[in-house]
Amino acid sequence: MTPSTPPNTSPPSDDHDERNAGTDGMAAWTDALRDMAPHLHLGWTLAAAAAGPPLLGFAVDWGLGTTPWGILVGGGIGLAAAAVQLKRLQEEFGQ
Repeated sequence: MTPSTPPNTSPPSDDHDERNAGTDGMAAWTDALRDMAPHLHLGWTLAAAAAGPPLLGFAVDWGLGTTPWGILVGGGIGLAAAAVQLKRLQEEFGQ
C-alpha cells in the first residue's frame, strides 16, 4: 500500500499570495477604502439617531421614576430623528 499525500500540500504560488502582493495590492486596498469611506458611517449614524433618544429617556425614567414616559417620548423623538437622518442621507447621495 502506498502512502497517500494530503490534498493541497503544494505551497501557494507567489502571484496569488496576498502577503507578497507588494505595493500594488496595498494601493488597491487603499483605493477601495477611500471609495467606501463615505458609506461606512451610514449604519452608525442611523442607529445613533434612532436609539439615542430612547436610551436617554430610559435614563430620565430611572432617575426621576417616571416610567414609561421617558422611554415613550424618547422613542417618538428617536423615530423622528431617524426619519430626518434618512432624508438627509437621501439628499446627500442624490437619490
